[in-house]
Amino acid sequence: MTAPATVIRVPSRRRLLLAVGALVAVMLSACAEDAAQDTWQPEGENANRIHNLQWPVFAIAGVVGLLVFLAIVWIVIRYRDRGQPIPEQSHGKPALEIALTILPALILVGVAVPTVGTLMALAETDDTECSVNVYGQQWWWEVEYPEQEGCGGIDREFVTSGQMVIPTGTKVLVSGTSRDVIHSWWIPALNGKKDMVPGRVHTVRTQADEPGIYAGQCTEFCGLSHANMRMEVVALDPGDFETWKANQLKPYAAPEEGSIAAEGESAF
Repeated sequence: MTAPATVIRVPSRRRLLLAVGALVAVMLSACAEDAAQDTWQPEGENANRIHNLQWPVFAIAGVVGLLVFLAIVWIVIRYRDRGQPIPEQSHGKPALEIALTILPALILVGVAVPTVGTLMALAETDDTECSVNVYGQQWWWEVEYPEQEGCGGIDREFVTSGQMVIPTGTKVLVSGTSRDVIHSWWIPALNGKKDMVPGRVHTVRTQADEPGIYAGQCTEFCGLSHANMRMEVVALDPGDFETWKANQLKPYAAPEEGSIAAEGESAF
C-alpha cells in the first residue's frame, strides 16, 4: 500500500512573490541593449520624432496604469467581504463623477496634441532628395532605384533584393506597395511602420544620420515564411554610395552556367 501523497502548501504571500517574480522575468526577457531592432535608439529624423513622442506617452501611461492598479488593490483589500451586512446604497457623488470624467479627458488631450503633431510631421514627404520604390512579395523585398536626378543622379533604373542602400544625411522617399498580400515595412532605427497594400502606393520618408546597417522586419503576417521576411537599410557615406551606385550600373554579366550565382538568378 503506497503512502498518501504529500501536499506542499505554499503560503499565499510566497505565491504572490513567485508570480510577481515570474512576471518580471518575462518582461525583462524582452529587454536587450543594442538589439538589432531597438526602437529606443533612433538613428534618423523620423525615428527621433517617434522616440521623442513615446517617452512622455509611456511615462503618462505608466503613471496612470500604476495608480489604477494600486487603487484596485486597495479597494479589493479594504472593502473585501468579511461577512458584514450590505451597507446602505447611495446614488453617488456628482462632483467626484465629474472630476473622474474630466481628468481622463485632459490626459487624453495632453497625449493627443503631440501625437497629432508627430503624425503630421511623419507624413511630410515634400522635402525628400532621393526616391526608392519597394515591392513586398512572399517572402522578400524588391528595391527599385528609378531614373531620377536625386540620389546624385541615376540615368538607368536598377533593382536590388532585400537590401536598400542610401546615402547618409539624405531624406529618402520610399514608395511601397505589394505584389500579393499585405506586408509592412519597418526599420525601427530609422522610421515607423508603413503597410504595403496590393493596388495602393504608400510613402514614407526615411533618413540615416550615420553609416551603418539597420535591420528591419515585415510586421504584417503574410504567410508561412513571414518570420523570415527581413530587410536591411545600408547607409553609406555619400562618396561610398556613389561607388556602390556605379557598380550597380555596370553592364550585366551572365553568371557561369551551373554556378551558385546562376541558380540564385533562376530563383529570382
